[in-house]
Amino acid sequence: MSYPLSLVLALLTTEAIEVPVCLLWGMRRRDLIFVVLANVLTNPLLNVLYAIACLYTRIPPAAALAVLESAAVAAEWIVYRSATQTKRPFLVSLTANAVSFGLGLLITTFIF
Repeated sequence: MSYPLSLVLALLTTEAIEVPVCLLWGMRRRDLIFVVLANVLTNPLLNVLYAIACLYTRIPPAAALAVLESAAVAAEWIVYRSATQTKRPFLVSLTANAVSFGLGLLITTFIF
């Protein structure tokens, strides 16, 4: 699979997981565009930076992933806090990212 295609699949998988998680947290349907946009901004960037860290630095992959995932949670929290009506934007961001990370790990492990 080509790298650009893998980035698209990662983003689509993230959207397919995080949008329902945000709905379960009670996020309004009209606010879901901000979930999609936040993921469009954070997911490809995270994946590219992770690849760079793994290929061109001595940073342990787990450390790079922890820092990048934390940054994604923070960035999405800021978007949700400023652009949506959700009452707990940090918990929504943290939960959505944790669920998508966990399911993404399972998908990657068992399919790829």
